[in-house]
Amino acid sequence: MSRLRERLRRQLGEPSELGQQREPAREAGAQSGGGGTDGESRDPRDSGVPGSLAAEPSEPRATPQQRDGVGDRLRAMWSRGGSGRQSIVRSGRRRQASSAADGGASLGTPRFRPPGPRRVDPARPPTHPPVLERELRGDAGGAWFHCTARLCADQRHGTYALGRALEVDAAAAVLLSGDPALVGFDPRRAVFFDLETTGLMGGGGNLAFIVGVATVSDDGVDLTQYVLREPGDEAALLEGLLPTLEAATALVSFNGKSFDRHVLADRFVMNRMDPSVVLDTPHLDLIHPARRLYRSTLSSCGLGRLEEARLGVFREHDLPGSEAPAAWFAWLRTGDASAIRRVQDHNALDLLSLVTLSAHLARCVRAPGAALADPAALAQAGRLLLERGEGERGEEVLGMLARGDAGDPVVYGAMHHLAEHYRREGRYADALPLWERMRTAAGANDLYPWRAAAIALEHRVGRQGDALSLVESALDALARGEGFAGRDELAALLARRERLRRKVSA
Repeated sequence: MSRLRERLRRQLGEPSELGQQREPAREAGAQSGGGGTDGESRDPRDSGVPGSLAAEPSEPRATPQQRDGVGDRLRAMWSRGGSGRQSIVRSGRRRQASSAADGGASLGTPRFRPPGPRRVDPARPPTHPPVLERELRGDAGGAWFHCTARLCADQRHGTYALGRALEVDAAAAVLLSGDPALVGFDPRRAVFFDLETTGLMGGGGNLAFIVGVATVSDDGVDLTQYVLREPGDEAALLEGLLPTLEAATALVSFNGKSFDRHVLADRFVMNRMDPSVVLDTPHLDLIHPARRLYRSTLSSCGLGRLEEARLGVFREHDLPGSEAPAAWFAWLRTGDASAIRRVQDHNALDLLSLVTLSAHLARCVRAPGAALADPAALAQAGRLLLERGEGERGEEVLGMLARGDAGDPVVYGAMHHLAEHYRREGRYADALPLWERMRTAAGANDLYPWRAAAIALEHRVGRQGDALSLVESALDALARGEGFAGRDELAALLARRERLRRKVSA
């Protein structure tokens, strides 16, 4: 026991001994001018290291016993301070972050980080956010920052000119959304909107501290941001936003139908205002057609991935959306506007990408062969056109793909959907050749073309003999082990064979 006690004493040190050792060390440091060998004061910033990376003044060097002591290390952790570090003060059970640059850590939000190193890549020229003019609006009852930018129609955001959004007519809006309420869609009377909120969940505590809107006209794009100065000014901000929403005949967003519009409606309700201006306005949510077209070709269908892969937009020093709440909280606490301006730049780029993404997606359904180079995305566009009632154009797209190698999964899928379209329309003469090609490519590994062709031959075309031959060929292939059928599928084939035999022999 005495050995264990001695070992712990050596590791932790006696408090009285540590205190006695620390004071002489500090006095020695003060007499030597901060540790210089010639007695002169030495500034660590004079070491040739850039100011932002210069080391902070070091504490007097501890003895080996102090450096290895657990108690000293814990005390050093709690007393750590300096620029950009977090000094933690305990008051009862409450933990507060006293550093002015903690970036919202005291409020339970992710830490706000400064921009990273500058990226240099000639093949990916950075897309810069617009310059915003800021104005404080409101009165004694509440105020907000009204930030605006005016961009010309021929100004490019990535590979698209902003004025291309005027090509999104009512027909394109209905095709993209499948919503007949957008039959009167006019891009000149639509409002593109995006929120920056204090959280990703709904509820009364989720504030929209930036409401960004953009409108398109023949002259260009008007971009406006309503920036919440403090939570108590929310009602005034919403009152200022209301005329813009009331003038809109449609809303355009990216995932706004599931998230943004409900957050905004909640804020109207919390301030005793009518939310119908948000909930009842026809809504074109671009995330759904984007996922429909690109879910099999892109690793992600988030706006950032779509920007780089399809719009030619490359952000530089962009603030991640997860850090936006921390930046706003840091602005509220410190008054430093650099953090919130990065959130504004992020929001402005989101809005401009909404405008150009709408033009890109409209082109994908208007001229898919020219807009979509990837066969899988082209197949999805053909299916979308068929489902939206554009049968002739959908047949053209899928028919072009179906002329390829039937062993290619994309081509095989295109034949499947095109044959199903023909079957629903009763065009069996067009569907039967496609089913035959599918049987040749897949054999009995896929029983769909065998079953679909047998049904059509038996009940629609009246060729029971051909149907019987087809069913017997499928059963022979399964018997040779050239495919697989579940118990129910095999039973259905056997029953169909017996029924067809009776019909043929009758």
